[in-house]
Amino acid sequence: MFHIRLWLRRITGFVLFLLLILGCGTRVFAENKPIRLTDATGRAIELAKIPQRLVVVGRGPFMVLHMLYTFTEGRQRLVGVENVGTTVSDFLPLVDSSFNSKPALFKNPGVEQIAALKPDLVIMKGTMIDSKGESLEKAGIATLYLALETPEQFAKDVANLGLVLGNSTRANEILAFYRKRLDRLHKDVAGLKDSEKPRVLLVEYSDRGGKLAVRVPARSWMQTIEVQTAGGNPVWLEAAQGSDGYTIVNFEQIAQWNPDKIFVVVWYTLDPKKTIQDLKSDPQWSSLKAVRNGQIYAFPSDIFGWDTPEMRWILGMNWLATRIHPQRFRDIDMKAELMTFFGQLYGMNRAAIETAILPRVKMDVR
Repeated sequence: MFHIRLWLRRITGFVLFLLLILGCGTRVFAENKPIRLTDATGRAIELAKIPQRLVVVGRGPFMVLHMLYTFTEGRQRLVGVENVGTTVSDFLPLVDSSFNSKPALFKNPGVEQIAALKPDLVIMKGTMIDSKGESLEKAGIATLYLALETPEQFAKDVANLGLVLGNSTRANEILAFYRKRLDRLHKDVAGLKDSEKPRVLLVEYSDRGGKLAVRVPARSWMQTIEVQTAGGNPVWLEAAQGSDGYTIVNFEQIAQWNPDKIFVVVWYTLDPKKTIQDLKSDPQWSSLKAVRNGQIYAFPSDIFGWDTPEMRWILGMNWLATRIHPQRFRDIDMKAELMTFFGQLYGMNRAAIETAILPRVKMDVR
C-alpha cells in the first residue's frame, strides 16, 4: 500500500510539473469557459469559449490589426482580413513574416466570403452595429466591435481583446505601457493656466480626389485629445462643434485664429517636407504668427501616422508635448520611446527597428 501511495504521489507530482511547464493546466479550463463582455457598441456579448479563428473586416482594418498583433494569440489566430487598399498593412510583415500569407478578402466582402473562412469571431471598428455586422449575426457568426477613438475607449478595447484571446495578463501589460506615459503627461501639465497653454492648430492637409483641403478634427477625436493632453489649447473647437468628423476650414478662419503653433497631418500621398515648404512660402500662410516663428510642423509618422487612433497615438501625444512645451518635456527622448514602443508592444529587436522603422520615421519636419 505504501509503495502504491508513493507511486501515485510521484505520478501526480510529475503531471503537475508538466502542466506548469507547458502552461496548459489553467489554459484548457479557460478556453472552455464562457466569455462575457460589453463591446464598443454597448452590446453584452457572450462567447461559449475562446475563439480560435479570427477575421478582421470593416473600415480601417489596419487599426484593429495593429492592436490585435500586440498579442501573440492574435497573430496566431488571425485567419483572414479585409483589404481596403493596395495592401492590408506595410507594417505587419515586419512583425510577422507569415502575415502576407493570411487570406485577404476583397473590399466590402459579403457574408458568404467571410463565412468561408469559418471564423469563430469577426472583429470590426465602430461604435454602432452596421449592416454587415447585422448580417453576420443573422448568419450565426459572432462579432466584436472596437472603438479606438479615445484613450478611454482604447483601454476598454485592449481589455476586451485580452478577454477574447484568453490573455488578460498581456492586456494589462499593454495598458500599463500607455498608462505610464499618460500619467507622466497629465502630471507635467497639471496646474497649467489657460494663458500658459499655447494656442494650437492641428489640421489635416489632403488632396483627396485631386482637390486640396484643409480640415480640423472633431472635438472628441484622438487628434484633439492629443493636443489637449500635451498641454495645448486647440483653437478650432468652436468650428468643430456638432461635428463627428473632419470640418473643412478656409484660410480666413485660420488667419482669425492666428495660432502660436501649427501641426499639419499631411495626407499619405503628399510629401510632408514639400507640403510644409509650400505652406511656408505661401504669401498668406507666411503671414501667420506660427509660420513666422518657425512653429509649423508636419505631424510625425513612420509607416503609419502618429495622429490616428491606432497604437501609435501615444507616440504622437508624447511628441506633441515636446513641441508644445519643449522645456517642460525636455526629458522625453523620442528615439528611446520608439525603441520601447516597437520592442515592448511588437517584440521587434533593436536591429529590426533600426533597419525597418527608423529610416521611415518622419519627425520634426518643419
